[in-house]
Amino acid sequence: MNPDREIDANKTAAELFSASFDGDDDDEPAWDAVRALRWRNDDEVFELAAAYAQSGTPKHRARALDVLAQLGAGKPLAERPHFDDSVSIALAHLEDDDPLVTQSAAWALAHLQGDTATSALISARKCADAQVRLAVSVGVASSERPDSISTLMELMEDDDAEVRNWATCGLGIAGGENGPPVRLGTLDSAGIREALRRRLTDPFREVRSEVVWGLARRKEPAALQLLLDRLSSEECIAGDEMTAAEILGLDSNSPLEELRTGLRNLLRT
Repeated sequence: MNPDREIDANKTAAELFSASFDGDDDDEPAWDAVRALRWRNDDEVFELAAAYAQSGTPKHRARALDVLAQLGAGKPLAERPHFDDSVSIALAHLEDDDPLVTQSAAWALAHLQGDTATSALISARKCADAQVRLAVSVGVASSERPDSISTLMELMEDDDAEVRNWATCGLGIAGGENGPPVRLGTLDSAGIREALRRRLTDPFREVRSEVVWGLARRKEPAALQLLLDRLSSEECIAGDEMTAAEILGLDSNSPLEELRTGLRNLLRT
């Protein structure tokens, strides 16, 4: 049984909400309560969350949004309870007076997805709060709308390293599992490749890795060679192996030498 479901079985929804308000924002017991509430699919949780979203206490509003972000977790979006109402509540708080609430609203929209949520996130891409911009970079990555792609390109130039990292990751895997049924990283254009190349010298190593993986997925020879070089060095990381296996259509647990041989053969073609 999921441990959060065990918490769920032992407390009422009201008790779980109360527990979610305790301690600092990142306290694990509070988030255990949030996760337990998300797993519930009943009207009571939604009604309590909707009520707390109107509270005069910022933490109450933020926690309500945290719950609504993934209410009915584990189910396809089409089967999630109160989906449209959850989006509407998150939208209403995207310009809340309290930054904690604004952040929770942005992350709720990033999780909920859908066209309405995506449009709202794109409109928030210039927010002064880096956490909101981070939510935007994560949330729009599941969309292949032209304005989503241009938003990712814009956020790849962000001052915040994590925002750049997630935006670069999102552009690198565009065309992936959450969108139309195409292979990961196959949405391609000269603009996408150029945006990725601009981050090859990013000071943040994770960003540089996402660039290599994104360009290699698009079979760019220079990136394939960089990936091969990484697989042949002591600095090889799991993402290098996973990307190579994906490109070659091999199992993710394939031996390193098989991955290196496959990339060499690909470079010769």
